[in-house]
Amino acid sequence: MKKLLIIVATVWLVLGVSYGASAWIYVPGQGDTGWQTYTYTAGPGGFNGTAGFVSSNAVDNFAYSELLLDNLRGGGGTNLSFETGLTGYAFVDAPPQRSDVFTMDSLTAISYNAYTATNGTYFADLRSFYSSTLHWGVPTSLFTNAYGQPGTTGAILEKGVILAAGAQFSFDWAFLSSDTAPGDFALFYLKDASGAIVPTGLAQTGTAPAVPLPPSVLLLGSGLLGLLGLGWRGARGGLASRR
Repeated sequence: MKKLLIIVATVWLVLGVSYGASAWIYVPGQGDTGWQTYTYTAGPGGFNGTAGFVSSNAVDNFAYSELLLDNLRGGGGTNLSFETGLTGYAFVDAPPQRSDVFTMDSLTAISYNAYTATNGTYFADLRSFYSSTLHWGVPTSLFTNAYGQPGTTGAILEKGVILAAGAQFSFDWAFLSSDTAPGDFALFYLKDASGAIVPTGLAQTGTAPAVPLPPSVLLLGSGLLGLLGLGWRGARGGLASRR
């Protein structure tokens, strides 16, 4: 009987427990993450290319999300923060009457959480402004959230980065959403000299999507269920022989 209980517990652990979806941080509608830190370590070949940051809507409406950035370290300077504004950064901006990238000294989220710089006085604020005609934001459809939905409009900021083998590039970030609908997202990407982009999800509104179990786990589960059946039949046979 003890062996049967162990098998049942193992089957429950394999088939009944959900597995983590990814590195994304999920926030509820009109939620925010607080300041976080992301660190990238270059491989044996180092890295010479572009570090990019994206804040994007998933559905165009009158709400928007924000990606705050500060305290960038490594990749061409000891600290690449925003004390002198956006000097040295490249971004696709909106027309002069409205921008999608700002430098700020403080900001209060819709949740009333207050944000100030993690280094120095200023930080960058990338806003995914709504615009059905893209007049206030830039297209972000090249990027997708954790649900696989492409971006619509948003903000993209880039910085050239050169890293030796094993060197690190890191930054502080926070994601803020004024939207109640799931899907708005922020991510970081690396783009090499060929233009190939490798994105890393940071945060989005919504909840983690269900992750299908890999075939190997399903096979293990079915095998354990088979053992459970054999054990049950063996136990019944033992009872019958004692009658």
